[in-house]
Amino acid sequence: MRIAKYIFLGTMAFAALFPLVFLGANTFIGGDEFSRYYGSLSAGLTGHNPLRLIPDWITLEGYQRVFYSRPHYLVRLWYSIFLSVAILAGQLVMSALGGYAFSRFRFPGREVLFFIIVLIMMMPLQVTLVPNLLVVDALRIHGTYAALILPGMFSAFGIFLMRQVMKALPNSLFESARLDGASSFGALWRVCLPNCKHALAALAVLNFADSWNMVEQPLVFLRYAVQYPLAVYLVQLDVLRPEVVFTAGLLSVLPVLMLFLWFKDEIAFGIEYSVVK
Repeated sequence: MRIAKYIFLGTMAFAALFPLVFLGANTFIGGDEFSRYYGSLSAGLTGHNPLRLIPDWITLEGYQRVFYSRPHYLVRLWYSIFLSVAILAGQLVMSALGGYAFSRFRFPGREVLFFIIVLIMMMPLQVTLVPNLLVVDALRIHGTYAALILPGMFSAFGIFLMRQVMKALPNSLFESARLDGASSFGALWRVCLPNCKHALAALAVLNFADSWNMVEQPLVFLRYAVQYPLAVYLVQLDVLRPEVVFTAGLLSVLPVLMLFLWFKDEIAFGIEYSVVK
């Protein structure tokens, strides 16, 4: 049974990692070799194309075009970094304050409001696009990056996660803070947040990945293609230059992949609290 389990898990791991390995290997294949073995992406694959992991001739043509010949990638990369960091900073603040309020204060309608937040968390993104668009138009920020940042700062999942983690903290910590003369904000800053750093790290990674990969929101809230971040730019790449498509795709995956590998324990902690507690 143990051998069968390892074989099954190894097969699943291979199936999950193979697209990433295939993507990385094909960044070293030139345009001519790609056309010879795969044909044209614009015409569609024939169904008899072998998957090549070792190129006949290793070339850095794709990286040269992405970093030097086609600066569009780097511009969209900085757009994505700016949007992701701005949304992340705002969401950490709002989630910490919201989670602290729902876990430590009693006020009329608290349970009803929290139920609404959970309900919003279960809704797909497409359901909230139109209401957000109406609010964005009313605020006169349609077509600006503020239309992406402001709605992204308010996350139902972030408030839910921080409320679950903060509610699990023992009351003795807050009672000791009150005896020391700490205010409500002082208890949040000195007691609550230091004991929730793993949850904050998990929320930061998950939020960064979500903001980094957003496609629908830029298409709806922005007016011009030159404003689009990296995730939308990848869809618009010229399929006649497959080496550029593979290289840009791999480079767009690396930041999120490194964050997940670096904070994998914190992510597991956050998921455990959001499901079990």
